[in-house]
Amino acid sequence: MQCTIEIFDRGQWQPCCIVETENPSVGSLSPSVLTYLPDYVENGSLPVSIHFPVRKEPYHLSHWPSFLLDMVPRGEGREYLLYECHIQEELATDWKLMLVGAINPIGNLRIAEANVFYRNFLSKKAPLWVNRGFTIKEILERSENFVEYLEEHGMLSAGTTSVQGKTPKFLMTQDKDGLWYADAALPDTRAARHFLVKLSRGRNLADWKILENEAAYVRVAREMGLAVGELPKWQSDMLFIPRFDRTVTETGVIRHHQESIASLCQLADASERPSHNVALKTLRKFVSDPFATTVEYLKRDILNMAMGNIDNHPFNKAVRMLHGKIGLTPIFDFSPSYLLTDDIERSMEWVDKNGDILDNWNDILDSLDLPPEEMSAVLVEIDRFARKLDSLQDIMTQQGVDEDIVDARYYGIQNLRSQLKN
Repeated sequence: MQCTIEIFDRGQWQPCCIVETENPSVGSLSPSVLTYLPDYVENGSLPVSIHFPVRKEPYHLSHWPSFLLDMVPRGEGREYLLYECHIQEELATDWKLMLVGAINPIGNLRIAEANVFYRNFLSKKAPLWVNRGFTIKEILERSENFVEYLEEHGMLSAGTTSVQGKTPKFLMTQDKDGLWYADAALPDTRAARHFLVKLSRGRNLADWKILENEAAYVRVAREMGLAVGELPKWQSDMLFIPRFDRTVTETGVIRHHQESIASLCQLADASERPSHNVALKTLRKFVSDPFATTVEYLKRDILNMAMGNIDNHPFNKAVRMLHGKIGLTPIFDFSPSYLLTDDIERSMEWVDKNGDILDNWNDILDSLDLPPEEMSAVLVEIDRFARKLDSLQDIMTQQGVDEDIVDARYYGIQNLRSQLKN
């Protein structure tokens, strides 16, 4: 069984490579072959993944190419497709869902078969639901027409099937007249801005509170000096996040290459959890500035611990290619997820040489495999960042984090600060 990967290269979608899976019934653990198409080998300019430079010879792999894991529908979108397409949950399901759901993933790839499925899906809808745009007022008020639009059309067109995570979310695009559309429904020529719109899961007050504070958490990250994109905005129980995998220019939309740490670490299965040590070592092999990436990665995890962001896995960390350079994306999925009632625990940990978990930052820093001269410079940067923890609660208050969350993080912040004092 095979699928065709399309890549957005030089302003247009084009077939890039074929991925054949030997045994779909065992899921992503099936041996596979990735083969670039002859036309793309001759004329293409971008690899489908950092691990697979363009070449004539096929890549023979012991499991799926890991970038496919970024394209497997999960969360709310997965549930929708299982119901809509009458697919049963089993090991072979991931492959089936990719072929219908990977129409508009984050980054610059899609699956051709999924795009065909989507076009057939659109052909059965009334033109009203294909072409209708909405004002921000209609969206914020959840007007009857907008809700019906999402139910009829948006689950596929708005990309929910292509975005990771359990929180309901939609990819929406604002056109040059200010109206909003499901992302895949609007031609690039009319696009002005691209957003990821998150809605609360609404299961309990904690779900709502986490989403409400995410924008403030990102503002805190910016004040603490971390790499942050255009700031998200919380409006009427919705979080509007400007996308950083797209840039609108005078000549059209640029889709930036992006892949998760899961892909970069070449995981065979979505349930695998590499250690932070492995993730950082892998990052340093591929990013354009290993030192800056190391410092940023460490700072992000310190702040995750300080502010209680425990939703920590290899799919909410990613790299992107921008202006020919590879580096971490701006921070995302940064929120007070410690409030979740799902018993979520940190799924990536720092470990020592024996694989034992480290929970003290003195030990974590000692475990880093860095050249001595670089290690010294890293320690200087981490010491500067640690000193900022003294004012972190004040910054949280200034940036609008709820008072009870600020108070609840006191002991976690103080514990980290004591560990990081020279």
